[in-house]
Amino acid sequence: MNEIEKFISETNSENEPMVNWTRVIIETEEKNPKLIAVITNDNFELVEGFKIRLLPSKD
Repeated sequence: MNEIEKFISETNSENEPMVNWTRVIIETEEKNPKLIAVITNDNFELVEGFKIRLLPSKD
């Protein structure tokens, strides 16, 4: 199991909403990073070839 799979497994039952962020920007780790996704509380945009799975809080 790689680190990201391990993290997903460890946080699978997490139910507390994220409150300290206004948005999350995901990009590659390169000298000139490529944008992959931008995620906000109620929306997201991402480049073709990727997908986002959102887990709503129960609140």
